[in-house]
Amino acid sequence: MLEDLDRLPPPAADQLTPAARRATSEETLPALWGELESVAAIENIAIAAGASPLRTRLYRPRDADGTVFFLHGGGWALGSLDTHDGACRMLANRAACDIVSLEYRKSPEHPFPAAINDVDAGLDWLIAEGAGLGLDTRKIVVAGESAGANLVAVLARHARDRHIELAGQVLIYPVTDTAMDTASYRSFAEGFYLTAESMRWFAEQYFAEGAHVSHPDAAPLHARGLDRLAPALVMTAAFDPLRDEGRAYAARLVEAGNDVTYVEWPGVVHGFWLMNAITPATGEAIGFAAEWIKDRLS
Repeated sequence: MLEDLDRLPPPAADQLTPAARRATSEETLPALWGELESVAAIENIAIAAGASPLRTRLYRPRDADGTVFFLHGGGWALGSLDTHDGACRMLANRAACDIVSLEYRKSPEHPFPAAINDVDAGLDWLIAEGAGLGLDTRKIVVAGESAGANLVAVLARHARDRHIELAGQVLIYPVTDTAMDTASYRSFAEGFYLTAESMRWFAEQYFAEGAHVSHPDAAPLHARGLDRLAPALVMTAAFDPLRDEGRAYAARLVEAGNDVTYVEWPGVVHGFWLMNAITPATGEAIGFAAEWIKDRLS
């Protein structure tokens, strides 16, 4: 896996701006997926949620039961509907449920908490308008990858506080802390695809003000009152700087009395959810998550 990733062209010196990195990721991330699965129906729409219309993609497999509201990763600065298209197609087919994938606003143009406002508004839109699109909004699982999982952790807590009942939450190697001082950060600081330096760069783009890093919506690990949350699947990667904070968040959810399934996927790095062309672990992990989702939705 690492040898294949090392063959990716390094970013040029003039491609270190957020916009340039974003453009590059639109090519490199889909390339890691490879051939796309077909889905019974896919629809692109723009929803009126929050401050501006947001791009949204609906994946509709045959005989869908329930709905997943999905949030892509990319360090709050990168990523899109297209970078996570392959994973959403596979998840829709394996879980036999509709997927609503939302493209929230990115930093640094739209810093914290713009993305959080977007996903809160997106969930409100889904609950209010989803039935009119043929979606089952009585049973919703929220799911996200990396920075998207960070947003899911926040969204699940906000949903509880707003008396919105979710069927479950799926957090794939989530960002849950902003300290970046765990043992896994030190062990896998470089050489394992996601680097500690990259995470610091992402944080600099997302948090326009230094005080934001201590906000519970920035670091869900340190939020008070994690009780009464939706059942959670927390999945980490064994060789990932974020591994330990994912472990710690799962432990806090357990301590608060929640229904938690924790899985650490062996032999993989951060981002493996998108690497179907490189490792069979991608399909195995998505299949595991799909079965967990089907259990929650049933």
